[in-house]
Amino acid sequence: MRRYDEELLRQLYDYIMDYQQTNSKSPSYRMIAKHLPNAFSSTAKIGKYLTVLENRELIQRECDGAIKVNPKFRTKTVNAPIVGKVACGQPIEAIENIEGSFSLPAEIFGSRDLMLLKADGMSMKNVGIEDGDYIIIRRQETADSGDMVLALLGNEATVKTYYPQKNGKIVLHPENEQYQDIVVEDCMIQGIVVGCLKRYR
Repeated sequence: MRRYDEELLRQLYDYIMDYQQTNSKSPSYRMIAKHLPNAFSSTAKIGKYLTVLENRELIQRECDGAIKVNPKFRTKTVNAPIVGKVACGQPIEAIENIEGSFSLPAEIFGSRDLMLLKADGMSMKNVGIEDGDYIIIRRQETADSGDMVLALLGNEATVKTYYPQKNGKIVLHPENEQYQDIVVEDCMIQGIVVGCLKRYR
C-alpha cells in the first residue's frame, strides 16, 4: 500500500456502511464521488481506496461490482501488543519488549497482525508522528515505494518512508527536513505504518 489518507479511508468506509444500512444496497462509484467531491477526482482513485479497505478485510467486493461491509468487523477489536520504542530519528537497537497491549477497532485498522511502537524522535513529524506518539504497525515483510515502514537495519530499527531505487539501493526517507536520508544496500521490512495514536501534551 502506498501512503493513503487514513481520514479519507474512514470517511469512505463510513459512507459505504451508512449507505448500505439505509438503502440495503451498495453505493456506485458515481455516488461515492458525489458524496466526497473534493477527495475523489477519478474512479481510479476510488478503486485504489476500495482496494485498501478490501485488503484490510473491511469490505467485500462481489463479481458484479457490489461493495459490502464485512459484518464481522463492525464491533470487533484487535488486541495489539505494545512492543517498546522505535526510532523516528537515527536507528536504535531493536529489542521487542512487550510492555502491554491496546485494543484497536478492526473496522478501521483491519484484523491482521498489529502492534504498537512508541515513537522516539521527530524525523517523521511532517506526517503527524511526533516523539511519544504510538505508531500502529501491521506486520508484513513487503512494502511498496512510498509506504511508511518499520525497517530493520542489522540489529537496529527505524520508521521511515521506503523508496527502493533502480540501482538496487534503498532510500529510507525521514519526513522532516532537518534529517538526512538513510541509504542502504538492503533492509528487512518488519511492517508498514497504518496509523498513529497521538499523545497530547
